[in-house]
Order: sequence, then C-alpha cells, then structure tokens
Amino acid sequence: MYISKLNIKNFRCLDEIDVEFNEGMNVLIGSNNAGKTTLIKALELIFNRSKSKTLTIDDFNKKVDLSIPPEITITATLQSSQNDTKDDKAIVASWLTKLNTPWEATLTYRFFLPEQEHKTYQEIYESLSSEKERWNLLETSLKRYVSRIYGGNIQNRIRAEGEYLDKIHCETLDALRDVESKMFTGRNTLLRQLLQHFKDDSFEEEQNGTTNSEEESEEDLFTYHSEKIVSNLISKINQKEVLDFAEKTGASIGGTPALDGSLDESDVLSALRLIIKDHTGIEIPIINNGMGYNNLIFISLILSKFKMITSKDYGENAKTFPILLIEEPEAHLHPALQYNFLKFLNEEIKNQTFSRQIFITTHSTQITSAVGLNPIICLEKDESGKVYAKYPGRVFSADKEDQKSKKYVERFLDATKSAMLFSKSVLLVEGMAELVLLPVLAEKSGYDLDKHHVSFVRVDALTFKHFIKLYGAGIKPEKEQFALQKRVSCIIDSDPRKIERKKEEVDQRRRSWKKCWPFEINSDPDNYEYDSKSGALKNLLTQQENSNNVNVYHQEENGKTFEYDLAWENYLSELIFDGSVEILELPELAQSDWEGEQKERAKRASSFLIYADNQKGEVAFNLASKLVDGDTQLNLPVHIKDALAWVCHKNNEGN
Repeated sequence: MYISKLNIKNFRCLDEIDVEFNEGMNVLIGSNNAGKTTLIKALELIFNRSKSKTLTIDDFNKKVDLSIPPEITITATLQSSQNDTKDDKAIVASWLTKLNTPWEATLTYRFFLPEQEHKTYQEIYESLSSEKERWNLLETSLKRYVSRIYGGNIQNRIRAEGEYLDKIHCETLDALRDVESKMFTGRNTLLRQLLQHFKDDSFEEEQNGTTNSEEESEEDLFTYHSEKIVSNLISKINQKEVLDFAEKTGASIGGTPALDGSLDESDVLSALRLIIKDHTGIEIPIINNGMGYNNLIFISLILSKFKMITSKDYGENAKTFPILLIEEPEAHLHPALQYNFLKFLNEEIKNQTFSRQIFITTHSTQITSAVGLNPIICLEKDESGKVYAKYPGRVFSADKEDQKSKKYVERFLDATKSAMLFSKSVLLVEGMAELVLLPVLAEKSGYDLDKHHVSFVRVDALTFKHFIKLYGAGIKPEKEQFALQKRVSCIIDSDPRKIERKKEEVDQRRRSWKKCWPFEINSDPDNYEYDSKSGALKNLLTQQENSNNVNVYHQEENGKTFEYDLAWENYLSELIFDGSVEILELPELAQSDWEGEQKERAKRASSFLIYADNQKGEVAFNLASKLVDGDTQLNLPVHIKDALAWVCHKNNEGN
C-alpha cells in the first residue's frame, strides 16, 4: 500500500489543497513559502506517533473563517498496490472506505474545539470588532482544543486504533539537523540499537549449524573476560579511602559498604564510537568529518534502522509500513553526491528494500535531474496566494508523440535545464549566441532576469515542442490540470526557406526546403515557392495557439536568425561593425528588388551573420564583453523585447 493522496484544510500556508502522491518516490519542489515543509508536517501529524499533535495559533491559515471555531483537518488516503504484504490490509481493515481493488482507506487528523465549547466562543466573538481581537480569541481558546486521528469515513468519528497506527513508522530528517550528536557514540539510542540488532544478526549467521554447547561457550568467554575486567578495576581502587566516611558516620553498623559490579554487552556497545578511516588508513573522529559526508552516514543509519524495525525478529512489534520524510537532502552535499544519493534512493525504493514510500523537499536541480519527471510534484502559487499541486510527469498522454516528448525531456533534463521547474518564468532560446548575449542585452535594456527569477535555457529549434508541453502547450485538454503555470517565452529564428516548384523534369525525390535570405523571398516565383517561416516555427506556433502562458516570439518581417535580426536592428552600430566584419556584396541581394535603407540593412546583417557563423561562439563572447565593459548598448529587435517583457511580467496582458 502507499499514501496516494493528502487533503489539507486551514493548515499554515495552505487554505485547502489536494496533493496526489506516487507509490515510492515523491519529490516536492516549489518557491519558498509554497508549502513544501507544511506538507511534510502534515504527514507527520498523522503518521509520526512521536510528534506532538497539539498545534499553535501560527499553524492556522491566515484566511480561516474565525466566526465559527476554526479547525485544521488533514486526511490521508491509503491505497493498495502490487507490493502489498499480507499485513497491510489487516492494519487498515477498520479504516477502509473503498473495498474494491484497488481498495482505499483514510486517516484524518483533526485539531478542533469540542462542540460544548462552541457557544461560549461564538458569544465572545459577537462582542469583538477588530481582526486582532478575533485572533486573540482563537489563541486563548487553544487550551481547550483537542486533537484526534480518525479512521475510515470521517462522518463516523471512529478513532483510529493506536496499535495499528504504531505499525506505521514515520521518520523525519529535518533540513537543519545536528547529525554528529545523534550518532557519535554507542550511548546514542539509534546507534546502540543498531549495534545490538546487527550484532545479534551477525552472531546468528556465524553460529548457523553450530551446537548449543558451542554457542554457550562463546557466551561463557564474554562472561569470563567481563568478570576479569570488573575484578581488575575493583582491585585498583582503594576502597577504604573511598568508603572511609561510612564508618565514621556510623553507616557501617548496618553492614560494611563494598564495590561490586558486572559488565554486559550493552555496556560495551555504549563505549563504541564511529570513526572515519581514510584511504591512507588514518583514523579521525566522526565530528571531524565533513558535514556532507556525516549527513550521508546518518541517513544510512536511518535506513539501517528501517531494516531493523521491520525485521521478523521483532515479531508482533515489527513495523509494517515505514516511510521516510527528508527535507533538503542537498544540505552540505556536493552536486555529484546529491545526484548519486537520489539515484540510489530511487532504485532502492523501487525494490522496496527499506522504505515503502519516500517524501523529499528540495531546491536542488541535481536532485530533480536524478529522479526523472514522474516523482516530481511542484507547488505553485497563483496571484491570490492559493497553492496548487502540479505534476509535470502527467502532462504527457499515452500517445506515441507525447511519450517521445517525455522521454526526450527526461533524457536532457540535466541540472541546467531542471532550473526551468523551479523558476517563476522560463526563457527558451535555440543558439549559443542567444545564450551568451541575451542576458547582457536584457540587463542593458532594463530587464533583470535574475530579479524576476527567469530560467534561461537553450534548446534546439526542433525540440522546443517537447519542453513547452510541461507548461500546457500542445497537450490534451484533460492533461492541462497537471501542467506548470509559468510564463514561457520561446525566441526562435524565422529561417525563411524556399523549394523548387514542381516540374516534370525535376526529380521529385530531390525536392526539399532550403534556407534562403529574407530578400530572396518572391524574387524567382517561376522556379521557387517561398515561406517566410521555417517548418519548426510554424509547428511551434500551432502548438501554442491555445496556451495562455506560452508565447512564441520571432521576427515577423525580414527576419532570419538571432545574429541577422540583431545586426538588422543595429546596422549602423560601431559595436557590431567595428572593422572586423567584411561587408559582402551578395548576388542574391543584387538580384532582389530591395532598395535604399532596407537594402543596406540586409547587406550588413547578412555579412554579420556569415562572419558570426564562421567564428562560431567567439563573436558572441566578444560582443558580450564589450557590452559589459562599456557604456554602450544595442537596440533590441521588437520580438525580443516582447519576449523579455512577458517573462519579466512587464506585460500583464493576455497571450
């Protein structure tokens, strides 16, 4: 079984939300104060028996209706799965709300004012005039609030049995954790329990097939040596001096005090401590080890604990459903360690090795790139502050084309591209020149991409279509509810093209679209058909037609590529045409009917594009350096201005 859904009402920053979970791994992402930690705390209130169930005034959502005694409710739905054990249904039998496969059971946490207290609360409320007084009323009423966990249909008000709740073990690793103090020596409960459990396991494995007499001889050996140690310690102590005052005070009349003792295995285990051995064999204390590595060691101990508490050695006390909650596992971890750690957790949870379900909150792009799309749950706030759960892995239908897009996105969703899941808006571009120059051009023109939390990502002309599906463009209507609602700008080249007209003497198999210059369009209509837009651009425009947050931007007239469009807009700029660009006389331009300024712009823009193509990314780097170091700036093409305005929320109009 697994926790399939959580409904939260009036808890902290969440007024009401339904969040659906995956069987196995769940990775919660979102901006600060989007509710990630609140979800973890909500799970704790139901499943972590060691946590206090009493809440404070700050745990109530600030939009709650105070005219009646407000309450906080959290309902978790448990659902059957293929990995169910024979004990699973036995645990939830009295909590079932759906009997057919897959069966469902619910647990509901309520923090509320008992019914008999309502009249007094409402009488006082009627006499209050300010919001501050009403919140003070709620705060003073909290001492009469109670918390309950109900199983099954909430209307029945049947409290969940403690013995079955105890079968579910919930372990939380907070974002701020002092792991050294929790695992330094065997005096710590966690380490001592693990040492004792796995000592017994090891002993049983070693003694498999031995006789009882041999086992007893091993125990006798420990007893013999422990008695010798205690006897040796007592012999070194001057008991007369230590107990001298017992005789002087007369206490010895009731019997003379003396020292005695015994040493059992738990005492010795408490003396053990963790150390670190490096590759040279040098030993250092655990407290001198790096914080990141200690975090991993601590998490490994927790996973060992899961293995221990679910062991058959515990009989009826064994836990059946262990779940792990981890806040920000990236704390103190190198990016490569983050990636490897999450890869490990993802594989282990698939095999149900130690935990039935894992919930992780993170701000790390390394982690999201390690787990793929399906486990990711993105919490997004709308303009009113309401939080919604979005599921990027679910926007893709079962269609072949959608599945192709999903595989492509997952394959290339590396740490850089994963940033598009965290940002407030996304700017997609298709070339190295855009990647290098656009951030500088944007800043010079008053568009601060960092301030507006814009993720700047390079994709290819033919792969825009895959990524914008994450944001609802070109997906099936029933999948739109799962899409991320971020503003997205796609800056793409126009790349005009031409194709030979059909003629009998032309081999039809050789007919294909070829790139051309903007000034070539309609220059030879007898032999060529022309299109001012590339096929990739036309398909992209069609894909985003019904989207209200994804926009495609390109040069509407006389456009070609980013370099061409930039040079066209700045054809007299000495920053671009500094003497290094050879102004070419293209025969295609000479044959066109363009004249005057239009022809001059085209000549210089095409010359710059040829120069930039020959120099690859070096031209863009040099131009960016000049912009950064100097006070000069370049004019932005209109379509780029519009794209920047959209992602920076400087254009509040619709699509």
